[in-house]
Amino acid sequence: MTSEFTDFHCHLLPALDDGAVNLRESLSMARTLSSFGFATVHCTPHLIRGGYENEPARVIRAVQLMQRRLDDEGIHLRLVPGNEHYLDQYLPEMLPTALRAGNSRYLLVEVPFHSGPELLRPMVQTLASHGLAPLIAHPERCSAFDPARARGGLWGALAMVLGNEPEPQIDEGSEIVELKRLGCRFQGNLGSFAGYYGYEVRERALLFLRHGLYSCFGSDAHRGEKLWEMLTAGYAVVESVLGEAGTRELLRGTLLANGA
Repeated sequence: MTSEFTDFHCHLLPALDDGAVNLRESLSMARTLSSFGFATVHCTPHLIRGGYENEPARVIRAVQLMQRRLDDEGIHLRLVPGNEHYLDQYLPEMLPTALRAGNSRYLLVEVPFHSGPELLRPMVQTLASHGLAPLIAHPERCSAFDPARARGGLWGALAMVLGNEPEPQIDEGSEIVELKRLGCRFQGNLGSFAGYYGYEVRERALLFLRHGLYSCFGSDAHRGEKLWEMLTAGYAVVESVLGEAGTRELLRGTLLANGA
C-alpha cells in the first residue's frame, strides 16, 4: 500500500502506558504501520490521573526522541504528539494545555467502557467552552452507545446476538447521532472490524460504519505481535462495506479534516 494514511490513535511510544513495552517493540510496530500505508501516526498514550500521568510535555519529549530514532532507522513515519484523555472529573482542568489531534480543534477522549450517556453531553459543553470538540475513541467498545440499550438492555442484547430480532438500526434521536450533531466526531479501531475485541464490538462497529458515524480510524496498537494481521483483516472488512475509495477516505482522515 502507498503511504498516505493517518493513524489517529496509537500507543507506539515505549514504556509510557500499557502500549509498547520498550524501544524494540516500538520500532517493530512502526515498521508494520509504515508497511501497511500509514504516513502519520498520532501517538496517544493514556492520560489518567492516578494511573498514567502522561502530561503534554512528557509526550512531546518522547515523540521528539522517537522521531529521531525512526529517522535514523529509515522508517518513514511522521509522529504527532497527543493523548488519550480519560473522561472523568479531572478532564476539565487539563483542557487549557491539552494536546489536540494535530492542528485541529478535536481532542481524543476515551469514554469509560461501562458508563452511561449521562457523562457525554456535559463533556461536549465543557470542551466547547475551551474551543474544543471531542473525538471519541472507539465508540463501538463503549456500552453508552450500544443500540441494545434502546431494546431492553441485556434482553435486547441477547436477542440481537441470538438472532431473534431484525438487524439493529440507529434511530435519528439516539445518543450517538445526537452527539455527532452537537460536534462530536468518532474514531473507529481497525481491530474492532477484525473481531479483535469480540463479536458484539465488531457488530457495533459495522453498524456505525454503515450509518456513516466514523470520521477517522486508528490502529489503537499496543503490541507488535499480530499487528499486521489485525490491520489487514480490519481493512478488508471495511472495504467490503465502503469500497476502496470510502475506506481510503477514512484512513486518510479526510472527513475529520473537513469537520465531517
